Amino acid sequence: MEKSQVTAQLMKELREKTGAGISDIKKALEEAKGDTARAVEIIERKLGGSADKRAGRETTVGIVESYIHSNNRLGVLVELFSETDFVARNPLFKELAHDIALHIAAMRPIYLSYDAVQRDQWEAQKERFLEEIKILNKPADIIEQIIDGKLKAYFGAYCLLEQPFVKDQDKTVGKILNESIGRFGENINIGRFVRLEM
Repeated sequence: MEKSQVTAQLMKELREKTGAGISDIKKALEEAKGDTARAVEIIERKLGGSADKRAGRETTVGIVESYIHSNNRLGVLVELFSETDFVARNPLFKELAHDIALHIAAMRPIYLSYDAVQRDQWEAQKERFLEEIKILNKPADIIEQIIDGKLKAYFGAYCLLEQPFVKDQDKTVGKILNESIGRFGENINIGRFVRLEM
């Protein structure tokens, strides 16, 4: 796509869709030769990679978002933190928090991440898997790899950051969060969450 074909309207649409900066949008459109779907992929790939650089930054402000299902018998509260009030007040940040609350309502996570799983629960499940695969007569290092994979699959189903995102099953909640870190240019963390159902 030639630079002259990058219209203000197209850039505005992509900015609203991705939250990326104007220069990132312009470069992505040029690289994608005007294909907006491909430009979105380029932006998300680029911005998602910047999450690692911001991971250590302190997140001290944010919002509490709620989701109440239409039957009023299911509700969720979730904390979403950012570095600045400027980001916390952004409508796209609120939309992200709402999507995470919606995900929690639908997918029923128990833990935020693997680190939140209690050690005794992890070890008890490890013992169960060890009993199951003893009969395979595999070398110890292979057994350890199998058990590690089984533990991550088992607890991953209950860990919010590891679950496939309810609105895009090709990405985990953790991946969505990393892309958002890139989009907003700040570290973002999920705090506490609670799911209540009658």
